[in-house]
Amino acid sequence: MQKLAFDILNLAIVFLIFYPAVLFAQDDDTLRASSLFDTVSNNGDSCFVISDIILYGNKKTKSKIIMRELEFAVRDTLCYSQVDKKIEQSRQNLLKTSLFNYVTITYQPLDYQNNFLINILVEERWYIWPQVDIAPHNGNLNDWLRDPEFDKIDYSFGIKKYNFRGRKESIFINFRRGFNNITQIGYSDIAVERSRKNLLGFSAEILKRKSGILKIYDNNAKYIDIDGASIAFKEYQYKIVYTYRPKINIRNNLEIGYTNTKIHDSVAFYNPEYLGEGRTKIQAVNLSYVFSYDKRNSSYYPLSGEYFKAMIGKRGLLFDDIDFYNGVFDCRVYRNLGEKFYFASQCYYSWSSSSTPFYYREAFGTKPNVVPGYEKRQICGTHLGYLQTSYKYELLKTHILELKKINVPKFNKIHYAFYINFFANCGYVSRESSDDDDFNDMNGAFLGAIGLGLDLVTYYDRVFSVYYTRNIQGDGYLGVGIKTFF
Repeated sequence: MQKLAFDILNLAIVFLIFYPAVLFAQDDDTLRASSLFDTVSNNGDSCFVISDIILYGNKKTKSKIIMRELEFAVRDTLCYSQVDKKIEQSRQNLLKTSLFNYVTITYQPLDYQNNFLINILVEERWYIWPQVDIAPHNGNLNDWLRDPEFDKIDYSFGIKKYNFRGRKESIFINFRRGFNNITQIGYSDIAVERSRKNLLGFSAEILKRKSGILKIYDNNAKYIDIDGASIAFKEYQYKIVYTYRPKINIRNNLEIGYTNTKIHDSVAFYNPEYLGEGRTKIQAVNLSYVFSYDKRNSSYYPLSGEYFKAMIGKRGLLFDDIDFYNGVFDCRVYRNLGEKFYFASQCYYSWSSSSTPFYYREAFGTKPNVVPGYEKRQICGTHLGYLQTSYKYELLKTHILELKKINVPKFNKIHYAFYINFFANCGYVSRESSDDDDFNDMNGAFLGAIGLGLDLVTYYDRVFSVYYTRNIQGDGYLGVGIKTFF
């Protein structure tokens, strides 16, 4: 009976993951037909000229920051068949900046012929936030709830200023204590010219740990504790990031950084591959390039659009301590299936050279790979990939609650919505050559899970989830989340 249940679970996962390919094939035909129809109809479509764009509500945000996110500009010509789409896309672009809680865009004709006025009303967010947080050290809440240990919790406090100088810049200082002792400071999205196509960012970080994940055994993390006040792990990290943003939805990031890492002798003794070849310290200059394309309607709970990211990196420039390449491929698709139904899919793959030390390998069960069904497992390897699918039903559409007793415009309006989330995923992590892989039976095996949950989506980019999931290895649990899966 148990074998039959697992067979049914396998079939359900395969169906939920691969059936949408049929839907997309149909959608593509529909899209091509619609595009052809629009092209034909536009030949006889009447158009108008944007005479001016008037902004309201941007008390802190510079006008050019808002104008940079629009799909149109003053003196552009828009056809009536395009205007609603352009306005909605511009509204979504502005909301994805995380600078505004609400955006309203309207247009109206002027007295003279074929000239229109665009009105944009924004409601700015609160931009100065204390960085106070309590979370598991690896970002995996459900794994921590299985065996709560308060010495594996991080306590963060600091301050971050969003939209610094009204130019969409961010500046922060943060202190994290507990399992990880981290001090961070950073300044990002600094424009180097008026068009804001070229941006710079800087950050520095000091990380210290008295304990750490020594290795993976039986698909679980095994920790090492150093007696007394000794430090098991210490790292200094400095980064400079250059961003080229030629279009609204495209970003090119070039990052160069320096890291200086040291570990206690005991760590290298029990796991010589932690930093590779029994090393206790390494220095490295690291270089990486990231291309991203973001056409989602939302950055925190998307229901339509596409997202793509590709990264290639090299660790170990100038120094001979380490020398390996790594890369990431992340593709996501979101579709409205009609009648309050939505579909989402993510294909993720990461790889690194065979010489990659244990410390740099990605794993299921730690950010960004906290995959439902395997949150209570640690599966580490140089090649990791998974495919996630999610079917959502809008149980309660977005409502706005006005708190009249709170006389603070940035906080007296709360929007919220509820979605039922039915999901399935499958994945794979490569088997490595170390001896302990004989005890990690999920390496090199097919991974798959299925689940059902409820998502609460509310303002300031907050998503709260509760769900039940079960994987094909027989693990089942009730999970909670502060952020939706993908």
